[in-house]
This record gives sequence, structure tokens and C-alpha cells, in this order.
Amino acid sequence: MSVNSNDSTTLNTQNLNAIQEMLIMQNALNEMTNGTAWRSGVTQLGKKINWRRCIVMETAELIDSYPWKHWKAVDAKTDIENVRVELVDIWHFLLSLTLENVELEEGADLLNDALCKHEYQTQQKNSHNLDDLTIIQQIEIHEKMMAMALKMQAVTADYITQLAQAFFNSCVVANLSFAQMYQIYMAKNVLNTFRQNHGYKEGSYIKEWNGKEDNVVMFEIIEQMTVFSGDALYDSLKKRYIQLNP
Repeated sequence: MSVNSNDSTTLNTQNLNAIQEMLIMQNALNEMTNGTAWRSGVTQLGKKINWRRCIVMETAELIDSYPWKHWKAVDAKTDIENVRVELVDIWHFLLSLTLENVELEEGADLLNDALCKHEYQTQQKNSHNLDDLTIIQQIEIHEKMMAMALKMQAVTADYITQLAQAFFNSCVVANLSFAQMYQIYMAKNVLNTFRQNHGYKEGSYIKEWNGKEDNVVMFEIIEQMTVFSGDALYDSLKKRYIQLNP
């Protein structure tokens, strides 16, 4: 069935607006955690920032959510929920890398262009369908994103687009739509605020809640929501945390 051009244009505009919103929020988060001059590549404490290394390390954690080890837990299942959480973490770093190298409006256009190209290619060949890929084939797609992040070339507009397309390919493998990713990103923003308000900088915040990382707890909460609400998520996190720390 063909897609109505008006519907396609509307969706494209909605996605662009969502990306712009996330870039603005990411800049605010980076200023809060790294200082207002974070785009210089150094935090307010003089520590060097390397967003591509962040992407590489998060991708490695993502891959460890798969039962890839031939010597251990060979019958284990993929922790797909954690794969999705890790992808949203990677998106934070991709947004940051974009903001560090281009202006916000250009960055939004580049990321939206990558999303549009990715969606077109996916429609033409449904080669990254989770049901059709083995565990190793899925991991190899994630490794392509890692390989792109490891390239020590200048961060040009073309490079950002290629890295973003590799990222969106990984999202398809995890059955994570852009709309879902947007929702989880917004939820993570709430979680980051919650962490800051409960001693994250001071080192008193407890990240593991009864054997689960707060990321996973957050994911479970939003899965139960009929309509996403940042305030409702914050309240739910607070109730869980109080139960953890009477």
C-alpha cells in the first residue's frame, strides 16, 4: 500500500520537531552535568569528553545483552529490554556528538535526513527484521555502528548522517521504533532529573533497585502507561525509591 505524500510530510515534520526537542533537552542536560562550555570538548572540571568512545562502550554493553558467549550460558535469552535502554543511551551520545560539531538546526536536519533515508531503505528491503536474523547477525549490525564510531575521521555532516543511519539500523534489530525511542528518551530525561534530585552527584544515589538497574525499572513503568506522562513517571519512581529506602 502506498503512503500518502501528505501523511509522509506530516510524519517527517513531527520527527524533525521531536529531534529538535531532544537536541535542546540534551544540551540542557550536558550543561547541567558538564558545564556550559561542554562543546569545547572539556568538562568544567577539565576532563576531556569523547562522545564516540561513549558510543563504543555503550554498544559493547548492548552486545552483552545478547547470549553471544560460546562458553557460558549458551541457552540464555536476549535481554531485549536492556538492548533498547542501551540504544537510548547511545542516542544521548549521538545527540551530543552532533551538537558538539554543528549548530542545533543543522544537526536536527542531519539526523532527520538520516532517519528518512533509513526508513526508505527499510521499506525497500526488510533485511533487518528481528525475526529473520540469528543472534550473531543481530550483533554484527550493532558492531557496524561501533565500527563507525571507532573511525577517527573528522566529524563532518556526512559522518553524522552515516553514524545515525547505523544507529537506526540497530534500532530496527531491537524492534525499537523512532516513536518508542522518543518516549524512552523523554522518560530517561525524567530519570536523570530524578537521579540529580536524589544524590547522584554526591554519590549517595542507589542505582540498583532490588536487583534491577533504575533504567530497567523505568522501562517497566512506562510499559504499563496508557499515555506517557513525565510527572506520573517521576511520582512512580519516587514511590519505588521510597520503598527501597524507607
